[in-house]
Amino acid sequence: MDLIRNRYLLVPFVVVFLTFCLDKLLLLENVHTYFSKSLSDINYIQKRQLYEDLKVYLSNKERDKVLVYFGNSRALLFDNEYIHKKYPGWVMFNFSVPGGKPDYVLQWMEEFHKDNVRPDFFLFDHSVEMYNSAATLKVDETLTNGLNVSFVLKHFSLFSTDDISTLIAKRMFRAYQYRPKLEVIITRAKNKESFLYPYRELRNSLMANLNRGKGSAMTPGTHQSVLPLELLKKSAIGDFHSYLVPFRFSENILSFTNQSLELAKQLGVPSAVIWVRLSLPYMDHIRNLKVSVGDGKEDTVYHDWYPRIVEYHKQNGVPFWNMNDDPNYTCNNFSDAGHMSPTCYDEYTDFIFKNLLQSFVKGAR
Repeated sequence: MDLIRNRYLLVPFVVVFLTFCLDKLLLLENVHTYFSKSLSDINYIQKRQLYEDLKVYLSNKERDKVLVYFGNSRALLFDNEYIHKKYPGWVMFNFSVPGGKPDYVLQWMEEFHKDNVRPDFFLFDHSVEMYNSAATLKVDETLTNGLNVSFVLKHFSLFSTDDISTLIAKRMFRAYQYRPKLEVIITRAKNKESFLYPYRELRNSLMANLNRGKGSAMTPGTHQSVLPLELLKKSAIGDFHSYLVPFRFSENILSFTNQSLELAKQLGVPSAVIWVRLSLPYMDHIRNLKVSVGDGKEDTVYHDWYPRIVEYHKQNGVPFWNMNDDPNYTCNNFSDAGHMSPTCYDEYTDFIFKNLLQSFVKGAR
């Protein structure tokens, strides 16, 4: 009765409810495209269809062998036509997404395990940046676009309070993530032919290309050129200070990867982990510049991170494909400090399949 008499007490709850409903309305595709600028969410949305396509493909008795790759933006541009011609009998289903992290991979691996989905090989990613829990610039796309709340609750102890806050803020109220700007909305509404419709076409085209490429596609705006050395050096120092200074090794990230590898073993599917090639200036900083690594110590990121990873692989017998210390890998064309130019993807593909086929030869002995 007191609540009825003091109806004003309900006002905050009504406001929150209406805000929540409006937020969900804003995410409808035909509304969302009036203000959003990113295409990366398309990669996440498409992976659900990719998973269904994979299950259908694996049921085909006449199928090729399937490599499933879980990576990030450093693994988006593969070409299955090239794979088919040079490595007949193999096809890649690419579950890589922009900002892909081991937590997102584990979420998928739990689904593979639950559904007993067994490709012929799993390839996981070791990106050194993902192992830094103290980065100046956080990579949170899996939290905002990929992770289910139920998964985060299940593995609650492996997420920081900042992660939980980000999940609540950006998943409950997605407008907080996309920040609709009235100026952009008005411009697109007034100039639909020039801005709105082309943007929608970009999103539709990317989705179609991802479906056709089994998860791989050139995102519109991807740099196809090779960055000149002086610009590459500037990009390298920027990325280094954004993602690796200071550096605190995250055991939680290693735990996510370890659980994924354990699920692969339970499925009986061989697997490996790759450290994708970084530009030479970026690697120079990683190898040689000392940073704070905790407990009042300074060391290079390479010396703090790499021995831990090597020891993990040694103890668990999981192959580690290190592109950055491989003297036989020579393509050093980069679009920015951390992303190989598309001109390197044939050699990138060759590196993967050379190691993959060697693994199968060893397994057959």
